[in-house]
Amino acid sequence: MKRATLLLCAALAAATAGQASAGRLDPDLQKKLQTAPNTKVGVIVRFSVANNTQGRALFKSLRQQLQTTVQKLGPAAGIINNALNSGRAQQLWLDQSIYLPLTPIEARAIATLPIVAEVFENFPVKIPKAVALSDSSAPAGTPWHLQKLGVPQLWAQGIRGQGVRIGHIDSGINANHGELAGKVAAYAEFNADGDRVNSQPHDTSGHGTHTAGLLVGKSVGVAPDAKVLSALVLPNDQGTFAQVIAGMQWVLDPDNNADTNDGANVVSMSLGLPGTYQEFVQPVQNMIKAGVIPVFANGNFGPTAGSAASPGNIPDVIAIGAIDQAGSVPSFSSRGPVAWTGPYNGTFIKPDLVGPGVNITSSAKDGGYEARSGSSQATPIVAGGVALLLSAKPGSSLDAIKNALYSTASNNGQKNNTSGYGLPSLPAALAKLGGGAPAPQPAPQPAPQPAPQPAPQPQPAPQPAPQPQPAPQPAPQPAPQPAPQPAPQPKPSGQKPSVLLVDDDMNVGTDVTGVLRDAIKANASTAFVWNVATQGAVPLSEMRKFQVVLWATGENYESTLSAQDQNTLRQYLSAGGRLIVSGQDIGYNIGESDFYRSVLKTKFIADSSGTAKFVTQGALGNTAYTLNAQGSAANQYYPDVISPINGAQLAGTWGATGTNAGAIQTQSIRVDRNQSRAQDKVTDVRGLVENIAGSLLRQFLSQAFGGQQTRQPKVSAQASGEPAGAIVLNDAGAYRTVNMGFGLEGLTPQSRSALLKSSLDWLTR
Repeated sequence: MKRATLLLCAALAAATAGQASAGRLDPDLQKKLQTAPNTKVGVIVRFSVANNTQGRALFKSLRQQLQTTVQKLGPAAGIINNALNSGRAQQLWLDQSIYLPLTPIEARAIATLPIVAEVFENFPVKIPKAVALSDSSAPAGTPWHLQKLGVPQLWAQGIRGQGVRIGHIDSGINANHGELAGKVAAYAEFNADGDRVNSQPHDTSGHGTHTAGLLVGKSVGVAPDAKVLSALVLPNDQGTFAQVIAGMQWVLDPDNNADTNDGANVVSMSLGLPGTYQEFVQPVQNMIKAGVIPVFANGNFGPTAGSAASPGNIPDVIAIGAIDQAGSVPSFSSRGPVAWTGPYNGTFIKPDLVGPGVNITSSAKDGGYEARSGSSQATPIVAGGVALLLSAKPGSSLDAIKNALYSTASNNGQKNNTSGYGLPSLPAALAKLGGGAPAPQPAPQPAPQPAPQPAPQPQPAPQPAPQPQPAPQPAPQPAPQPAPQPAPQPKPSGQKPSVLLVDDDMNVGTDVTGVLRDAIKANASTAFVWNVATQGAVPLSEMRKFQVVLWATGENYESTLSAQDQNTLRQYLSAGGRLIVSGQDIGYNIGESDFYRSVLKTKFIADSSGTAKFVTQGALGNTAYTLNAQGSAANQYYPDVISPINGAQLAGTWGATGTNAGAIQTQSIRVDRNQSRAQDKVTDVRGLVENIAGSLLRQFLSQAFGGQQTRQPKVSAQASGEPAGAIVLNDAGAYRTVNMGFGLEGLTPQSRSALLKSSLDWLTR
């Protein structure tokens, strides 16, 4: 055993007496304690540090506190200091954390120390996919996206963003583009570990050059005289948490010297993940403490309610949705509300504002221009507007900027979960801040007109006064939204539940409706079918009519549950709904999504069980089942191997009770004659996460097509110690889910009905 490990074990032994103050170990790391205890993974170690320093002095304080905290680790500091000195660790002072490679054993030891707040894996972060992308030409005249916010009026007053630096955290930048020449104050690139990479300004995908053009572009930018501090943290539109935090702290203090004021005044960030990610809260709060204004994208995961993305959905930031040229919110723009627990508690309305985000022309990566759509475009447009306000009124606080923008936006001070406070009016916002004479001048003109009638008005005046008072009373009436909580009806009633079958096979292979109809009729009080292929996405209002939703994907393997579907199901479940998901490739398709892991509480292990037999246990009874038997749909090729996480329970196992992934043959259970699907399985293997003790499970199955070609799909398991699960049950209290790694249609009618009955009984008892 290495000396560092011995020291950590000593630290662990010393710390176990104080478990009440021990840090939290990420559930994924806890799982790896059982499956891969000595395999290095990249982790973030976040410390418990109280810091009330305000302004840019906070940067120096955060650095000093982080260094002091590391020294306080005692024996455990050895491995961390060694990693820091060798360049294998990175200080993320904005987050009061460090990134370093640790084994799960080492991570657990550090997590038990009282000064450690939490230890979690370095997770991926993405730019939401562009909704539309097309070539374009240089704009003739003032682009509509600038006119929409009243930008020309501020330019006419000489307000063009001078003296303001904008943090640009994206996929890079083409600093030589005609729109951006001379506009880049500094540039830096960071790798997945948060280390700075020596490189010249460049763009890996085009996303960054487009957003930078909207910030400071010569003819397409809102604040053409401002400068950008551009951090490349999302190469090819994807990076990691450590990468993003490293870029955030760099744009705040590019020279790493808190005594010089060379950092961003406002930060524009067009990235995010659907759901609430508490990991982003602390660095964002520290950014705000330093006096920097965060303007973040709300996401492209609409139109479903509750689809806002992190970190834009953090309550304190200015979250931006999109509108088109007509002023309408497009379907892709993410909506609120957002339910936070932990650092924030409550339900919050998001977005805060909207900006032009449909067919927006800006600078292209390789020169020229292109049009893109998304909240990614709306965000830099509004962030550029904030830069104009800061240029006119330097030193304006976040609260002052918010008040000016929100109170003068198009929704007249009212906020909703589709457009927030509406579209900003920069001239009106500037007037609210106490600048810009032209904007307030039209208001005084109507004032003299009512002035000649002051005498008759005192009597009618008291009458309108009582009338506005009842008006606020309808406002609280959005509270009837909890009324749709009749979905909790799936509680014990002794009767069969109502069931909505969502046919999401997208007309691929066997029709699941035809096969499942009899089993559902036998076990449901009422039933209805919604066919996604012909009717489109299932609305939340339709789901809420039923106690249980059965989502069946059949042989669909590429679009089993879209982001929109996932967000709608979140809303349905949060009101007490019950859900069964049934399909052989759901894990393969969305196994790494937050919905699969956080809502279904399931971990995707392998693309195929290698066996058609499974046994149920626990709440579903002890019964053996076989897929593809005579009388079934016989359409099962790649049943998912899955595992419960975070309190969920295993209710079915491939092969026999207690079987783990190391004992299964990870190959398709029958010859797949769908050549396109078989080829996809070869080139896009899902579920491969780590090599356990040098033993990676790979199996090859030769498949003949027309007697000519042979395919060898690589279907791999994550880890030999993982359960070879077939069914996972999740009782989350407010809702329940049954996740089947196979399609119910693959069972015989009798078996299908028996398993559906036991699942419905568990869901509704």
